[in-house]
Amino acid sequence: MLEIGCGNGQSLQYHGERGASELWGVDLSENQIAKARQHLEACGLSAAFINSPMEEECGLPENYFDFVYSIYAIGWTTDLEGTFRRIASYLKRDGVFIFSWSHPIHKCVTTENNMLTFKKSYFDDSWYSVPLDEGTLTLSDRKLSTYVNALAKAGFVIEQMIEESDEEIMQLRDDKSDLAQKAKMLPVTFVMKARKR
Repeated sequence: MLEIGCGNGQSLQYHGERGASELWGVDLSENQIAKARQHLEACGLSAAFINSPMEEECGLPENYFDFVYSIYAIGWTTDLEGTFRRIASYLKRDGVFIFSWSHPIHKCVTTENNMLTFKKSYFDDSWYSVPLDEGTLTLSDRKLSTYVNALAKAGFVIEQMIEESDEEIMQLRDDKSDLAQKAKMLPVTFVMKARKR
């Protein structure tokens, strides 16, 4: 099992405790990999870690993994099609890829006077910078069709897509918050499950 954007290792722990025979993690941050390694060791688990951007060749074995997954990391890629091609190369035939990301429609709207208002076009997938502790990141709010088409080009067949809002967000004490109001009417996230042909 391989996690793209493994962060601090919590989800690798989850799979390790449920019998995954082998755990691997890739992350751009050396700091996150150090935390993940330390966390898994404290849980009595081990994993192979690679510090690399997901877009780049990083020495992962090809046609090796049964499952590749990513929890809110895929959207950070600067090369979606290339990343999906790499992920397909890591998977065995019929291997499964599951990922989640923020729903693109969610970034397009805001609440004004208890009404949703579009603040940007859904079709605007231009790049923009986001400040981060260690510098800045560049992002694009891709359309759902961009993800679907990139998966198809990489040789995946989509088996399921889920569009959801988080129950906790909707139950926020500040029910009038922009996020809580939007979450009641629009999906906050989407999850895709695809299989390598």
